[in-house]
Amino acid sequence: MATGERDREHAGRRLRDLLEQTQVGTVFLGALMRRQLRLSLAITAAFLVGLGVQPLLPEFWPSYGDASVLGLPLPWLVLGVLTYPGLVILGLLYVRRAEGIDDDFTDLLQ
Repeated sequence: MATGERDREHAGRRLRDLLEQTQVGTVFLGALMRRQLRLSLAITAAFLVGLGVQPLLPEFWPSYGDASVLGLPLPWLVLGVLTYPGLVILGLLYVRRAEGIDDDFTDLLQ
């Protein structure tokens, strides 16, 4: 039996394990779900830390709370305007990493 045929046979067995919900398929699926959960929690933590620190900055850095740009207080400007590009960046990072996780899982099954 050639190496290519053996690889296809193993890939078919892994896919069958997943589809038939065998113990091995459950392990593969559990690993995928754990990686996805870890990514989701990391992105959520980054968002909460980034947003949660904003109200605390004027307390620990008084000049930040006193500064203004174009007549708007800097903390308001940061919360009202600069938060959105941060959300877009986090969203793009999440999508890129989630697709990478899915690609890794697909490669494992092939």
